[in-house]
Amino acid sequence: MDEGNFYIMVKELVNGFKNFRDSYFEKRSQVLQQLAEKGQSPQTMVICCSDSRVEPSILFGTGPGDLFVVRNVANLVPPFTSKDNVSIGSALEYAVKILRVKDIIVLGHAHCGGVAALCKSINNDKEGEITDNPTDFIKSWVDIAKPALSKIYFDHKDENIEVNSERAVLLYSYNNLLTYPWLNDAVNKNSLEIHAWWLDFKSVMLWKKAQGSDSFIPMDF
Repeated sequence: MDEGNFYIMVKELVNGFKNFRDSYFEKRSQVLQQLAEKGQSPQTMVICCSDSRVEPSILFGTGPGDLFVVRNVANLVPPFTSKDNVSIGSALEYAVKILRVKDIIVLGHAHCGGVAALCKSINNDKEGEITDNPTDFIKSWVDIAKPALSKIYFDHKDENIEVNSERAVLLYSYNNLLTYPWLNDAVNKNSLEIHAWWLDFKSVMLWKKAQGSDSFIPMDF
């Protein structure tokens, strides 16, 4: 992005905030003032990818105070025992112990660059190749989910490798939620429910993990 385009984008963001203040805020000032004064009490936590195409509040038609959102590359939830769980672990702990959310949704999506990076990492490791574009953090982060793809990559050739890889990583994060003792305890007490959803924004379809199965079925509207 050249300097001219950079300043155009910054100006658009500033104008966007002005529209928020003059229009959105004015129409919802009472609710937003209550949020400012009394704090948040969302019922749902969403763990999703940092991908700019995946915006939970737009996708689900929610407003300020409705969702407690955590975003990272590839919508990953490391296991409780992982040294990489401090950021997501603190958010989960706050959501479950303090906010006492009723639902946690792990939201994956099609054409995920983070999962693609993981697939490339696995292939490079398998073939003993050194990447031409080494990264400081991306590889070590996405490699957290390597166990999710080992069966897909090493046991058979999958024709739907992209979709199945994305869903496998999503299920890995979903299952890792239950490794957090206080979260698992809340699920067992039926005070919390966890969900795995996968978004295909090209076909505008939302899929969910089937109950008692690792398969995904279209959301029934």
